[in-house]
Amino acid sequence: MLFRPSVFSNQAALRVTLATAGICLLAGTQPAFALHMPKVPELSASALTPAIQSDKQVWDAIVPLPDGRFIFEAPVWVGNTPPQLSVRAQDGTFSPYPSESWNALNGDASQRIVSAAGMFLREDGALWVLDSGVPDHKASAIAPAKLIQIDTKENKVVRTVLIDSAALHKESILSGVAVHDDTAYVADSGVAGILVIDLKNGTTRRFLDRHPSLMATRPIVTPSGPVKTAEGHLLAIDASMIAVSPDGKWIVVQPPGGYLSRVETSIFTDPDVTAAAFEESVTQWFKTPSLGGMTIAPDGTLYWSDITTGSILSYTVGRVPRRLITDPRLQWPATPGLDNAGHLYVPAAQLDHTAAFTHAAPTVSWPVTVYKLTLPAAPLAP
Repeated sequence: MLFRPSVFSNQAALRVTLATAGICLLAGTQPAFALHMPKVPELSASALTPAIQSDKQVWDAIVPLPDGRFIFEAPVWVGNTPPQLSVRAQDGTFSPYPSESWNALNGDASQRIVSAAGMFLREDGALWVLDSGVPDHKASAIAPAKLIQIDTKENKVVRTVLIDSAALHKESILSGVAVHDDTAYVADSGVAGILVIDLKNGTTRRFLDRHPSLMATRPIVTPSGPVKTAEGHLLAIDASMIAVSPDGKWIVVQPPGGYLSRVETSIFTDPDVTAAAFEESVTQWFKTPSLGGMTIAPDGTLYWSDITTGSILSYTVGRVPRRLITDPRLQWPATPGLDNAGHLYVPAAQLDHTAAFTHAAPTVSWPVTVYKLTLPAAPLAP
């Protein structure tokens, strides 16, 4: 996430709206607003139970492993001290992951996590970790951005893939990664864009640079109101959340203050595609609220953490929106993790209470809690 002050004028909003509408018309598509998000949640408060807590770190992402362990991301940019990645064993003990040296605060940047910015677990047990190289989002990068592959069965780093600096802008802050086969998709929250990285040969290409659908166009709203900078401007963060469909045919991407967009991945490998076709390839997929994170299930269902109302939402492949639960305990719910037994684990990250957002002493209410939500049955087909 980039802390970029912004004033959302009516004129600017109109330009973005017209641009998006033009893209939809040229592409022969329409925004998917046929079904609105229900206002009443399906589940009661009893469906949400505290699972794991920390009195030292703010977790903004969680990955459940098939063997019952959990991996947590505690990014340094919100004020956390190392480790940035930790694992909780089945007996409840925590340790740096994959090792203490990879979580060192100083030393060779190529052999440590400088600034954790996203995780993605593949079915083969490979955990891909995005390192933005930007530990202070108000300053420049101090190390090259990279992807780190961790073998979660052997608990060791297998390799690192440097992200080509030629695909980045000076203000780039990478945030969010999704992997399918040998391709990684990374969102740039500093300067809107999508990086497509070939994990076999390490090449990086940048697409949809400064595309209106990937840019912050709305305020980020919490129950307390819009999030602002220390100067009183509305906070603007470009695309920071990204997911890829299980079959790899499309990605979805969203800024925290923006709407969900979908892109067919075939366009990234089409040698005959034109610049105009790229601009027209983005489809507005749902008019989402301000989100704190999202994940995708093996059946393609998207799960969203709604920071505006403290809710967990879902959106099926058939474009059926569901409000699963709304609960005041979900203070800035962040990137959820899905296990293989129908449970969603959601960190109540309270990011707006960390030093990075308060611009003063943090006001986090400890402990930070990860909640467990047992997912309801899938809806009947309409």
